[in-house]
Amino acid sequence: MKKVSRKFKLAVFMFFVSLMPFMVYAEDPPAVGDPTKADIDQSEGAKSFFSKTEIQLHADFNRHPQKDHIWTLTLEHYSVWKYGDNFFFMDSEGARGLKTSVDTVYFEYSPRISMDRVSGVKILPVSFLGDVYVAGSYNAGRSELGSNDEYIHDVFLYGISFDFKFQPYFGFSNITFYVRNEHTQSPAYQITLAWGQPFDIGMLQFSFNGFADFWKDDQRYVFLTEPQLRLHLSSFVGKGHFLSDSVIGTEVEISKDFFGKDENWVLNPTVFFAYTF
Repeated sequence: MKKVSRKFKLAVFMFFVSLMPFMVYAEDPPAVGDPTKADIDQSEGAKSFFSKTEIQLHADFNRHPQKDHIWTLTLEHYSVWKYGDNFFFMDSEGARGLKTSVDTVYFEYSPRISMDRVSGVKILPVSFLGDVYVAGSYNAGRSELGSNDEYIHDVFLYGISFDFKFQPYFGFSNITFYVRNEHTQSPAYQITLAWGQPFDIGMLQFSFNGFADFWKDDQRYVFLTEPQLRLHLSSFVGKGHFLSDSVIGTEVEISKDFFGKDENWVLNPTVFFAYTF
């Protein structure tokens, strides 16, 4: 497990880097959901900035490539600072048969710097677009799954990102166009779309979150998306309860050729519990 331990230490280091000591966090971030424009505007007006850290525990059913049930523990962090934002997540996948030992660790650290905030000028004065960002990302991981390790490579990405502003109820979405540098491949491109949309059905609070990646390498085009449907437990317990900051939900990882050029389409469903702190 030396590989996993080394990457785990690096992932934790990158997580604390993403917290950035010059940030000042909002005293009362929202209990559920993702950061809204109102949250960010209010915190910036008070010279403090939104921050959210979440732990998710997934039960993966007959997951590929393990072809067995496993646990996945995800640590996820998002924060805003004066000139941009940071996003970090780390997945720790357990061994086959729902064992608690770790077989695979994977993480991504993705900072963005807003050219609008740095320059003090609206870069693209278009009603449906928000800030324009210089974006970067570092993706890495290690696996104990032998030959299946081939789908986890160190990747450096850099490019430009755009926020969208057209969603109701403080939903968010953005698209990023990257140059992709993977150490086993020639330089290529990647397009990443991320979104989050809260909505209500009666008295129940839901949100639909996720991302979609599309990139090219030397041998194939790869597609990966992980949409999540979340039910916020504050719908049942209200505010001020331990479960007020929790959600239950389902995620489906949908990919094409992600696990190798001959894998074609693969679906990996999960159910999960998440707690925000």
